[in-house]
Amino acid sequence: SEEGLAQFHRGVSCYPIPGSPVRAATSADLTTVYTRPAISNVSVGNLYNDAACPAFVLIDELLAKNFAVLGATGSGKSCAVTLMLSAVLADHPNAHIIVLDPHNEYANAFGERAELFNVDNLLLPLWLLDFEEAVGVLVRGGTVQDQETQAIILKDAIIRARRRHWSDATTSITVNAPLPFAAADLLRFIDEAMGKLDNPNTSAPYLRLRTRLESLRTDRRYAFLFSDSVAIRDTLSRIVGRLLRIPVDGKPLTIIDLSGVPSEITDVVVSLVCRLTFNFALWSDRQRLPPILLVCEEAHRYVPASEPIGFGATSRAITRIAREGRKYGVSLALISQTPSELSGQVLSQCGTVFAMRLGHYLDQTLTSTAWPDAARGMLEALPTLRTQEAIAFGEGVPLPVRIRFDDLPPERRPRSESAIFSRSWQNDSGDDELLDEGIRCWREQRRKLIVR
Repeated sequence: SEEGLAQFHRGVSCYPIPGSPVRAATSADLTTVYTRPAISNVSVGNLYNDAACPAFVLIDELLAKNFAVLGATGSGKSCAVTLMLSAVLADHPNAHIIVLDPHNEYANAFGERAELFNVDNLLLPLWLLDFEEAVGVLVRGGTVQDQETQAIILKDAIIRARRRHWSDATTSITVNAPLPFAAADLLRFIDEAMGKLDNPNTSAPYLRLRTRLESLRTDRRYAFLFSDSVAIRDTLSRIVGRLLRIPVDGKPLTIIDLSGVPSEITDVVVSLVCRLTFNFALWSDRQRLPPILLVCEEAHRYVPASEPIGFGATSRAITRIAREGRKYGVSLALISQTPSELSGQVLSQCGTVFAMRLGHYLDQTLTSTAWPDAARGMLEALPTLRTQEAIAFGEGVPLPVRIRFDDLPPERRPRSESAIFSRSWQNDSGDDELLDEGIRCWREQRRKLIVR
């Protein structure tokens, strides 16, 4: 460089020949290779073989080209994700990050910088669902043919319900148009269609669909889907703004707690959030829309390696972001403890990978063969990595490197630690109050808010 210091450039300019001497890298060599880059970066820890040498990741390369954090349960994935996001937020307070949190781990990890959503304050009205998502929520029971009939009935009812309130729309109204309607309108049009049947014996699909819709309207667990359907209000702008943090208003991160969402529709909610994010980016002014990062915990649940598993719409929504999101400023962070169960198509779109401890040979094999750029010798250490250690490789780091993530203060750690049996079983901490409170929350379908 102009200062007379050596600079490192990735790549091979001169191949060694047999007999060339091999020398161990010195601390000065490591500092030259892994020194703080001149482009935007954050420090997340230190090198495994030189604790005095900090480990940096390149912000734009990391976020723009997707990244994955893979590791067995207890390897420190959630803490690593929290650390990296916190480091990004410290330097970029106007970020736009959405975290899909299936186990309510991150609620306390980001303090006042996060906007928290759960089933009590989440607003995703029924009319926001596209047809496939609506079928996933409302069509249940009966034979395959019966479910297909229910889907046809539902499609007609949704189109009629949208048209009832938007007859003056400037464009044609389709079943997937994000136009508000009331759940009561669906019931009305289902009843009207059932009343026109020539043979009453064919009413079973109508009755099943109607019964399902009525039961969900009165189930408080589904209030976030139905609470906004009575009053026909176009709240799409407010919903998208709150989810994507536009404007930021001092809270650059959205955490969606999925732990209270009924398990049978969790995939539908994830599909809806991913689809809303991508579609808004797709149709917005790319020069003005800020980039968005979508963090997907337990990604193997939503984009599984086996296609018949899971909800197809969710897998397609996430896959589309992985493949096309970069063009529109939407990026993915995939977190998984079983990468062998994660879609290879999606994983291959990750430009940077942080591979933490992996014990299963299928997970190790996948990680070792999927990214030829990684040093094979490093990846052989996957089953023996310590907690908080990772092998990082890809676009977001200068070279494949084994790092140890920095410690997080206790108040900023995600609530993902294992129960400490040896300590808890020293005292009889359970009592009648614990039983009564647990049963009350169970019956009311309300999770107790845990605050550190």
